[in-house]
Amino acid sequence: MTTTKLIESVAAEIRLATEKLKLPTEYHDEKTRRLAETWRKVNVYEQYIPRDLFENDNYYPCATVEFLELHDDLKAGSTATVAITCGVFAKEANAWKDAFELMELIRRRLLSVRTVAERFRLTGDFVWQTVSTQPTPFYFLYGEATYEIFQPQEAVPSIVSPDLLTVETPKILRTDKFKRRVR
Repeated sequence: MTTTKLIESVAAEIRLATEKLKLPTEYHDEKTRRLAETWRKVNVYEQYIPRDLFENDNYYPCATVEFLELHDDLKAGSTATVAITCGVFAKEANAWKDAFELMELIRRRLLSVRTVAERFRLTGDFVWQTVSTQPTPFYFLYGEATYEIFQPQEAVPSIVSPDLLTVETPKILRTDKFKRRVR
């Protein structure tokens, strides 16, 4: 699917942009049942953060790529917009700077490699924003990037052979066998 491939491709570029970056973070230590501090590489997630990580905040520092919208304009072409969220979790007073560093690496990578997977081209605005009150010790930045995507050409019935327009229905198993499975 086009949108899935776009999400995967943008996430792959973010992984390349952040592969050498390690940021301080806190996590819930299962043994001591307290917050512990460590340095971690950036986790990049496609569409959703896994539930088991989400429940105990063990996914920071992170970047997620999520599908927002698909727009088909019959004259201008098709575009898809993805949201990119950068998040860090640390008690330090300057931890917000880590979120900006992460955003800047992603921004530079996607602006310098405007076409991802040799098929999606960054177009229009590439907007980043933050919320005015951050839920300390969590810091977030949000970006939206719009990419040109493939738009199928209209099939014109007068030049398409009738054989291409018929759809075969799949062969169904014999009814008596189906009934036996259900019971």
